[in-house]
Amino acid sequence: MPLLGTHVSSAGSILKTFGRAKEVGAEVFQFFLRSPRVWRWKGVSDEVAESFSRSARELGTPIMVHSPYLINLASKDEELRKRSIEVFVEELKFCDEVGVAFYNFHPGTAKGISEEEAIQRIILSLEEIFSRYTPKNTWVLLENTAGERGDIGKNFRELERVISHFRGANMGVCLDTCHAFAYGYEINSRRGFLKFKEEISSSVGLHRIKAIHCNDSKTPLGSRRDRHQHIGLGYIGLEGFRNLLRDEHFGKLPYYLETPKVEDWDRVNLKVLRCLVENG
Repeated sequence: MPLLGTHVSSAGSILKTFGRAKEVGAEVFQFFLRSPRVWRWKGVSDEVAESFSRSARELGTPIMVHSPYLINLASKDEELRKRSIEVFVEELKFCDEVGVAFYNFHPGTAKGISEEEAIQRIILSLEEIFSRYTPKNTWVLLENTAGERGDIGKNFRELERVISHFRGANMGVCLDTCHAFAYGYEINSRRGFLKFKEEISSSVGLHRIKAIHCNDSKTPLGSRRDRHQHIGLGYIGLEGFRNLLRDEHFGKLPYYLETPKVEDWDRVNLKVLRCLVENG
């Protein structure tokens, strides 16, 4: 059975994430350690870190931290790339120490450089990160992208090119359903879903898919635009999520909603997903 959850705010304290997840009925949750559009992190006290770690053990399901949007491990701007590495190491170390299961990040953007150079810069950056800190518990997850603005990781062969350089490391993929559909994977038809699954199997490998960002798409198939929508109300529709939730592999993974934060829609979206699991 899948574990169903959502992204929650960490405003005020990271300790509040547990209560916010419970309030909407989430079994798993994701959050940002800092505002996703700022570099500076004030950190937390040892007491808060210990309390978070204790609560994470009591919860017993995988918590995910999403890296800041500012991080770009592919950047040709060395100052930006180095700063990205610093933040990445800082957050990864904290996650590993307090019991966060997954640290998720967007691979990088090829701005002003070729995609080939961007991929090599991502690999170089990750080599430096792992030379400075090797996580014992936390898995580092690359998120597939919609392919807009030169984003790397739009297909699973690109993700495999990065991950294949780190055999034995705790590295995997967080599958974003909206991004996959917007790139061009027709996951909302049975034929398209099976083709999608076959490409994953022949490249990065199904075993590397560790978690799912569960989002419908406001834009059509192949639009290459990252616009999230509530479950069943976008172009993916219920059939796409039914394909995933009832699959022998994808149906056993944790799902994290990143749908628009309005009114009581987290609870509504979770109810829709649970209905698909229970009734097909």
